[in-house]
Amino acid sequence: MIAVKELSPGLIISDAVITPSGKTLLNPGGVLTERAISLLSMWDVNYVYINSEDDHEPLPEEDAQPQSSSFNISAECMQFFQEYNSILTSTANSFAFVRDQSKVPILALKSTSFAVYSSILTTGPALMDYLLISDYQLADKIVRHTVMVAYICGLIGKQLHYNESELKALTLAGLLHDIGKMVISNENKPSTEMSHVIDGAQLIKNVKGISDEVTLSVLQHHEYLDGTGFPMGIPSRKIHPYAKIIAIADVFHYHSYGDAYCNPFTALNVLTKEMFGKLDPSICQMFTKQVRDSLVNSNVILSDGQEATIIFFPPSNSNDPIVRTLDQKLIDLSTDKTRTITRICTPDYPIQ
Repeated sequence: MIAVKELSPGLIISDAVITPSGKTLLNPGGVLTERAISLLSMWDVNYVYINSEDDHEPLPEEDAQPQSSSFNISAECMQFFQEYNSILTSTANSFAFVRDQSKVPILALKSTSFAVYSSILTTGPALMDYLLISDYQLADKIVRHTVMVAYICGLIGKQLHYNESELKALTLAGLLHDIGKMVISNENKPSTEMSHVIDGAQLIKNVKGISDEVTLSVLQHHEYLDGTGFPMGIPSRKIHPYAKIIAIADVFHYHSYGDAYCNPFTALNVLTKEMFGKLDPSICQMFTKQVRDSLVNSNVILSDGQEATIIFFPPSNSNDPIVRTLDQKLIDLSTDKTRTITRICTPDYPIQ
């Protein structure tokens, strides 16, 4: 058993690495690289078992970096990112078709939506962890946002105990919510923020295989409970439940990935602010709690440049956690207003 801080590239894992929260991070037999060691630190793993049955010498750093699969990550983790990469590709192809032909490839999009739905069911409790560290550079902005919103919608629907048909419809609505941005107006100008919901609903409303509730959700996903949304400014009772969920997923992803690195704390604060008036408070509270639970044991960078580990969130539902710095100091960010979290330390996952 060797301390993570004493590891070097080239050593071989002899036993599965389990994080403090019970996740399988590395499988036995994997050859450690710098990226794998960083991943262990990210998940607050302090010791690992190393193969000592032979006189294996650590490899030079330049020789310990394989060209593709840099380490033997857990099978579930690899499966998710392979599925995620495939979903991004298929969504990009479908959106390119919409942009070029002004037609909806409904069979392809429903197949992609079903892949998202299946991925949510098979991935299990670790799904939110993987979404928080997904590679934002794999696709263009609209495609990436659309896929992530579809995932988050399905995740929320699962928490709400939606049945199979409801989950499939909700996931499809999430995947289609910004399809209006693929439509170009007669003046050859991109669809505006106001018009893209109308353009999207008009594009899909007569497509066989798309239900009225999905079309309505696409049209209403920028409506707010207090009637200040668009395009119709309708109150809560007239907004479809799927549209309320899409609105939360849309806000969360938009504010989490606004910069080069993922920072869900900005999004959590926005959701907390908007949950009484604009967004559904019961869904927001349920979702933000799940995000906070997934962030425990994650490594983050503070605004003063220090790296720290999230220990826990106060029971007051605050989005400011207590963190432990590398020099073992505990900082309660809910009371220490001189520092904030600027981003999560994310590993470089080898997605092909």
